[in-house]
Amino acid sequence: MGTNQIEAARWGKYATLLDPELWDYIDQVNAWFPPAIVARPIAEQRAVYNAMCRAFHPGRPADVTVSDGVVAADGRDIAIRRYRLAGKASRAIVVYYHGGGFVLGDLDSHDDICAEFCAATGSEILSADYRLAPEHLHPAAFEDCLAVFEWVAATSALPIVLCGESAGGNLAAE
Repeated sequence: MGTNQIEAARWGKYATLLDPELWDYIDQVNAWFPPAIVARPIAEQRAVYNAMCRAFHPGRPADVTVSDGVVAADGRDIAIRRYRLAGKASRAIVVYYHGGGFVLGDLDSHDDICAEFCAATGSEILSADYRLAPEHLHPAAFEDCLAVFEWVAATSALPIVLCGESAGGNLAAE
C-alpha cells in the first residue's frame, strides 16, 4: 500500500482535504492529548492539556509587552492578561476568550495565541480567564466574559472586538 493509500485509510474522506503539515500537527496533539484522556479526572485532563500547550508555545514575539491584572465582578476577581505592542498605540482592543470546551484552558494555555494576535494586528489583546465547568456551571463562564467586556467598555475609548475559539468563540458570540 502506498503512502497516499495509507493516509486515506487512516483519515478517511478527510485525508486529501488537509495539508500533510496539518495532519502532522494533529498527530502531535493526539500524542499529547489522546481521545481517551476525557475519561480521566478533570484535574488530570487540565494538567495534560496545559503541559501540551506549554510544549507547543513558541515564545512571545519580542515586541509584545504583557501585564496581568484582575477585573472585580460581583465579589469575585477575574484574572486578565493584557498584550500590547511596545511603542505602538493600538487602534482597537480585542477581548479574547480562550477555548477548551468550557472545561480546559487558562491565560497561560492560550498565551502564545494572544501574543501572536497582538503582533500580527497591532491591536491590544485582553485575555479573560473565565470560570470553568464542571466546578462552575452555566452561566458562570458567560457571566465572567460579560463582566470583562463591560469593564473594557467602561474603561477604554478604543473600539472593541470580541474574539475566541471553540468555547471562547461561543462565549464571544453570546
